[in-house]
Parts: sequence; structure tokens; C-alpha cells
Amino acid sequence: MHSLATVARWEGVVLLGGFLGVVFWKLLTGSIPLAGLLDGDVRDSESAHGFSSQASAGRAQSLMVTLFVAMWYLLQVIHNPREFPKLSDTLVGGLAGSQALYLGGKAQAMFLGRLRNLLK
Repeated sequence: MHSLATVARWEGVVLLGGFLGVVFWKLLTGSIPLAGLLDGDVRDSESAHGFSSQASAGRAQSLMVTLFVAMWYLLQVIHNPREFPKLSDTLVGGLAGSQALYLGGKAQAMFLGRLRNLLK
């Protein structure tokens, strides 16, 4: 007879596997579009909506750092599944800095775009 912990572990694996399967299926069928994933909005007075979209280096670096930290964390959990991994201050600082750069770039694009429009 299986212990309750073993049954709960397998139920968790099946549930997460199901979620992962549904997301991958929707990605493959195009229900979740990835076009424009790394594009950001900037103010543009010549556009009908007041904004235009362009490639965002901030989004790209933020995505890469976030994926790196998530993969590191996942590998630590796989290595020792009995306890939560300890995140180093360097790793948390790097992730926070990445998000701060992204948000700073977004603020610059939105607010300095308004200033550029006033100067024209």
C-alpha cells in the first residue's frame, strides 16, 4: 500500500504535467501568441494611438535573467527536493537589478517621449 505522501507527490506531478501540457499545446496551436513578446510601447505623437511598438532590449534582458534564475531554482529543487533552496543575495540582487533596469527603461520611454513631443 502506498503512503499518503507518495500519492500526493504523484498527484502534484500529474497536475503540474497537465498544466505544462495545456500551455505547450496552446503555444503550438497559436492560442497563446508569442508575436510581439519582446516589443515595448513608446510614445509617438505621429501614431494614431499615441504609441508605437518597437523591440525592447529591457524586456529581452529581463526575460533572460528571469529564466536563468528560474532554471537555477528548479535545478536546486531537483537536486534536493526535501527543502526549499536558499537564494543568495547576489542572485536576488541580480534579479532585482534586472527588473529595475526594465522598469527604468519603460519609464524613460513613456515619460521622456512626452517631453520629446513637447519639444517638437
